[in-house]
Amino acid sequence: MKNLKKFAPLLFLLLMAGAINSCKKKVQDEPVDTCGIPELQITASADVANPCGIAVSSGGKVAITEFKQPYGSTGTTKIWNSYSDLLTKKAPAQTFQSVGAEAIAFDNNENLYITETELNARIVIYKKNTVNGISTYQYSRVIQEGFINPRGIAFDSKNRLYLADDGKDRLLRFDDPLNSSTFSVLAAVFGSPKGLAIANDTLYLTGYSTDRLYKYGLTASGALGKSVIVNLPKLVDVAAYGNIVAAASPGNKRITLLNTNQIQSTEVNFTGCTKTLTGSGDIYGLAFVKTANGYGLLAAHYNQNKIIFYQP
Repeated sequence: MKNLKKFAPLLFLLLMAGAINSCKKKVQDEPVDTCGIPELQITASADVANPCGIAVSSGGKVAITEFKQPYGSTGTTKIWNSYSDLLTKKAPAQTFQSVGAEAIAFDNNENLYITETELNARIVIYKKNTVNGISTYQYSRVIQEGFINPRGIAFDSKNRLYLADDGKDRLLRFDDPLNSSTFSVLAAVFGSPKGLAIANDTLYLTGYSTDRLYKYGLTASGALGKSVIVNLPKLVDVAAYGNIVAAASPGNKRITLLNTNQIQSTEVNFTGCTKTLTGSGDIYGLAFVKTANGYGLLAAHYNQNKIIFYQP
């Protein structure tokens, strides 16, 4: 008994060391998540009638278009000063009427651009005007240059506008859209291009009829650089934030999340990681927003008349 008492502290230390080593081994054996894609959860929602396009400005303003049936109907475009104003159900700071508005974007100076599809087939520009610290939007001009069903729009770091001209199956660039309607055709034959997003001067474009997501690096002059294609079904909108890309498939009622760092080569069957968010209705517009703790994703659930907010 004396010997056991003498060696008890040593035995205790040995047992503890074995337990620690066992724990370390267990942690090492656990699978490592190499996707680099966060688990997004629904944290809030807001009631918005027939939401379609969503845009978030560099200063945090949120704009949402309403797409109403039947064909050619007028809907209300709404602007909130922040995503928190939207989610806490505050009244929009400003509203105006749009016809068949499916996509919307802010330029780098927070001017607002709306693509009206269907009969109008044009880009409507509203210029930001700030007086005594209060910002409002005033109609500026339209760009109407023979488009057919103009859809996704986005801006690069040099404030150049890119447009997915769905009906003519082409991608256009406007170098000075606030003042000029002159454009360049960058490429064509994507298969009904609809969604468009730009992050870190990398452009993402959806081809609806070809079930494709196109990724292009943009050159300093705004031309298309290296292209990569990923096959994903029936994509309508796309949004990008850092290395995370979100793509909406309304017919499948889902959002697919990808890590853009894994989109390195053209693949018929994408072998990189994806994660999926599912909804109970058609999901159209997507937009990432900065938050106090990182970022979140706003999604337009059209049939539910809701904007759903996802966060890591």
